[in-house]
Amino acid sequence: METDYNIYIKESMALIKKMIGAVVKEIRVNIVDPEFNVVYLQTDKGVFAIQGEIGGEYLGIYLLEVLPEITNQNGYMIVSYPVYDCFIGRRICEVHQIGEAWKGHGIEICFETIPERTLIVQSIYSGDKPKDCEDCLRLGMGVYEFIYRTKHTETDRSNR
Repeated sequence: METDYNIYIKESMALIKKMIGAVVKEIRVNIVDPEFNVVYLQTDKGVFAIQGEIGGEYLGIYLLEVLPEITNQNGYMIVSYPVYDCFIGRRICEVHQIGEAWKGHGIEICFETIPERTLIVQSIYSGDKPKDCEDCLRLGMGVYEFIYRTKHTETDRSNR
C-alpha cells in the first residue's frame, strides 16, 4: 500500500495561514545530538513548532501553549539558534511550502522589511544528505538579490 502524502501534508500544513502576520519573539531549536529535530518560533500568536512527520519525509506545524525551556540533557538539547537572530522582532508576511514528501518538503518564511532574507526549514531528505543523518531537519536561510551588480554598475551609481 502506497502512502498518500498529499493528504498528510495538507493536514500538517493547516497552520501556515495562522503564521502570517505573527511577530517573532524568540527562536529555539530542539537537537537530538547531532541532528536538528524541531524549530520553535515564539510569536505574538503563540508558539509554532515545525518538525518532521512520520520519519521526516515531510514537515508538520503545531501550535504549542508554551515555548520549551533551554536545556542540555545527555544529547537532548533545546537551544537558541543565533543564525536566525535577524528574524527576531520581525513580522511574518508570507509562508509557503517548498518541495514535496521525500524531496525536500519544507517551508520558507518571509518577513516584512527584509525581503532579501528568508527562514527555511526543510526535511533532511533533500537530494544528498549527510551520512548518518535520518529523520531530521535542514535549517537554512535564503539570501536573495534583486539588482544585478558588477564592478562597472557600482562605479556608474557612485558617479550619480
